[in-house]
Amino acid sequence: MKLLCSVLILASIMAANAKPNMQIQSALDQYLVHARNLDTIVSEDVTTQCFNLYMPLLNEVAATFSSSYQGCISTANAQTANLTAQADQQQKIYQSEVTSLCSAFTSCDSDNDTTSFFNCYASAAQSDVSVIYDLASNAAGSASSLTLGIQAIQDTEYQCTNATENNYVRDTAATYDLLNNCLKYGVPTTTTVGTTSTSAPTTSTSDGPFYFDL
Repeated sequence: MKLLCSVLILASIMAANAKPNMQIQSALDQYLVHARNLDTIVSEDVTTQCFNLYMPLLNEVAATFSSSYQGCISTANAQTANLTAQADQQQKIYQSEVTSLCSAFTSCDSDNDTTSFFNCYASAAQSDVSVIYDLASNAAGSASSLTLGIQAIQDTEYQCTNATENNYVRDTAATYDLLNNCLKYGVPTTTTVGTTSTSAPTTSTSDGPFYFDL
């Protein structure tokens, strides 16, 4: 079994740069060479049939893994981009509010009379106290919401990729077992090997004065 796994691992590595038939032949040649040294009694015809039957299934498992894994990453990237875009919009709102606050004080500079200048500043400051307090509170809430949103995306991405990797290991092991049985007992009349796909769950995070809907 260790020999078989070693050969199949080698074949999997070569799969990225080889065509299916070349993969099968390469893995078959490697197996037959080592099998002769281990007194393994398996006819070349049966071995060829087994590899022709199960190598495409192993390739399918690998393709499913690649697609599912990339799906996890793509979903996380899209959610992060959406979250960042919303945060950018909120940032512009805060910047606009600060500009308005500053304008109220800047307008006082046009007063030539010192007393009027002081009174203008006092009035502007009194009017803006509640606005400044709300701005500080909302900005802190937005920062917390953004941090929690990013963390939620990262957690979901990890769960998705981890599940995808587990499915790949399980499906590959099951196919290896079937191939090993084929080499031991002959080609089966029916073959059923399922692959497990993983889809990333949608994450929604809301907190603070506005919502980050992912």
